[in-house]
Amino acid sequence: MALRPCLFALGAALLALTCWSSQGMTDFAAISSLRRPRHNSFACADRAACVDLPQATAPWGCTVTMAALTCASVAAWRRQGHLPSLRRSRIARKAGQALMPWRIPNTQSYQWLSVTELLLRERILMVTEYIDDQMANAYLAMLLYLQSEDAKKPVQIYFSSPGAQLKPALALYDTIVQLKNKGCKVTTVSYSLCAGMGAFLAAAGSPGRRFATPNSLFLLSKTGLESPIQGQASEIELEAKQMLRECARIEEELSRITGRPMDKIQEDLKRNFYLTAAEAVEYGLIDKVLVPQFDKGAHLEKGTRDPWSGQVVKEKVGFGVF
Repeated sequence: MALRPCLFALGAALLALTCWSSQGMTDFAAISSLRRPRHNSFACADRAACVDLPQATAPWGCTVTMAALTCASVAAWRRQGHLPSLRRSRIARKAGQALMPWRIPNTQSYQWLSVTELLLRERILMVTEYIDDQMANAYLAMLLYLQSEDAKKPVQIYFSSPGAQLKPALALYDTIVQLKNKGCKVTTVSYSLCAGMGAFLAAAGSPGRRFATPNSLFLLSKTGLESPIQGQASEIELEAKQMLRECARIEEELSRITGRPMDKIQEDLKRNFYLTAAEAVEYGLIDKVLVPQFDKGAHLEKGTRDPWSGQVVKEKVGFGVF
């Protein structure tokens, strides 16, 4: 890997030397051309005063060749990550993340924001990854920011989580409960697979505001150890007791949310317990399945007539309006 910087330095030195020599030949050609007859540049009577054009342009060919080789070396070096890309340094975002123009209020300026940031400005949160400590901290920061803006304005959370660690999921659950206790209506929408603690969080929305799409799926399972444990028998016994205590805590919350008795919850969580959207409504995990309304577009286009003024008012559908 140390050979490539040497080759790059050598190419730069050769490029500078070639440019210097080509500049000298260009000056010589310019001086000689002053004595060149104007009527015919190629048929010159004084052979000594004529400039051999191929010789004068030969250094420029070397210059172009060396510049091309140097640019190819730099491009290959940048592709392998040894040189920072200007675009990566200018836009520090995830690869493949779409950017949208957003107009700053009360100004004529625009700012490029990702779709996730635009949805967050509409108080919509997308939970689409496995929830570990890092992701839970990010979601907690978003919820706390929305609470600081307006503690009672509704928040919508879309879930498609393959699972979550126990401690970060409980921290996120406690934050959602605090938002609800302060008067904030939390809407949860499950549109794909919600497994383990992801299904538990999807059921943590406000009563009557827990939705799911028709093809969504829920997987309830018993929580286990987040990492293998080792040590003496007494230490393993302490970890096992703590795990059983946390499992009992999750079962109590599920019993309170769904209205099912503890014996039923414990029996269902012995194995992986799959629920479709309709079965989740019957089980008490969510409140409603979002069935598409095929005539909703025509209704919105037609509008409603105001009985007092007689004007037709068309409803504006914003983000997350069902």
